[in-house]
Amino acid sequence: MFGFLVGTLSLIGLIKVARWGRYGRHGGPRRWMLRRLFQHLDTTPGQEKVVSEVVDELQRKAWAARETFFSARGSFAKAVAGEHFDGAAVDASFETQQAAVEELKKAVREGLGKVHEALNPEQRKRLAELIEFGPGRMHGRCGGHFGHLHGMHRHGPMGGPSAVNL
Repeated sequence: MFGFLVGTLSLIGLIKVARWGRYGRHGGPRRWMLRRLFQHLDTTPGQEKVVSEVVDELQRKAWAARETFFSARGSFAKAVAGEHFDGAAVDASFETQQAAVEELKKAVREGLGKVHEALNPEQRKRLAELIEFGPGRMHGRCGGHFGHLHGMHRHGPMGGPSAVNL
């Protein structure tokens, strides 16, 4: 349940960032990030079109999932407002949310496949590094602002696992 909640909040945050980019100056942060990505990957206009289409499709799917999550609030409210708790309404709402998550997962899987096909091996390698380590790689940093502490997070005093990893 906790993972579901964290995932939901992350998705809502992603949607807010994507929405803000839609209304910002010169395409906002989202378009700025895409331009930076295209520069980093050294993409062709055809590749950029594929990536942009995938991002737009994922934004639409994420928006639809967001709407599903917010509409669940009404179902939950009705479930607790009545004379008796309506567990079936809560279950139905969760099933609707799960279907939206599955649709988003499918869109992400298909979108990543399209991007994979559009990129050459070197570009795929660069994109994989960005996905794994974050955008700090585009700026020459290793793992973000705290990359220099990376080893300290992985190992304890004698080279063994730290409490963070346990």
